[in-house]
Amino acid sequence: MEEKAEKFWTWFSQNSRYYTKLDDLEDKERDRLLDDLMDRLQEVNSEFFFEIGGGDESPHEFTVVTAGDEDLYAAAERFVDLAPEISGWDVFSVDQFQEKGTVIFHEGLELDSEEIWFLPLENTSLPKSFGVRICFPDFPNVESSPHLKKAVGLLLETLLGEDTYTKEIGYYEIGMLPDDPEEEGFIELVELPDYIQWRKEREA
Repeated sequence: MEEKAEKFWTWFSQNSRYYTKLDDLEDKERDRLLDDLMDRLQEVNSEFFFEIGGGDESPHEFTVVTAGDEDLYAAAERFVDLAPEISGWDVFSVDQFQEKGTVIFHEGLELDSEEIWFLPLENTSLPKSFGVRICFPDFPNVESSPHLKKAVGLLLETLLGEDTYTKEIGYYEIGMLPDDPEEEGFIELVELPDYIQWRKEREA
């Protein structure tokens, strides 16, 4: 791990400036940079994924995500612990709770938590956890992707943190966003952490 981690962090330290301007790039160049980053990260561990957020008035954030696999938890933390100080960046492991504005890039998919809504799905057979129906406007363009379900799982895990995601979310479905989501009981996905806290207090 140490040798591969050192190689990755040396490269990222030298190239991190390119990843602060992703929104300003043409799609082709942006995809090239993200694919390069993913390839290099997965040379460290093929089960590591990433999320990039933050910026503007705050540091950029690089988060290592492990798709809810508890066996990788320690490896992700160790990898992040080996990161040097990188000017303008904060580096997190998968258990770090993320603020609003989480964006996941996975296998050509881009999911932005600020554009996604959820509908709570209660199940009496799973009283300590619940399900969510995840909906977003771009669903028709990506529903055929075999990577969509995993990408949504990565987004939920990054938004909530691995521990909360594993304990609280029993299952999730994916679908098209209604014309008036609020009218139909949907809640903005960025509010999911607050909803989970409210649900815990209700059941206390």
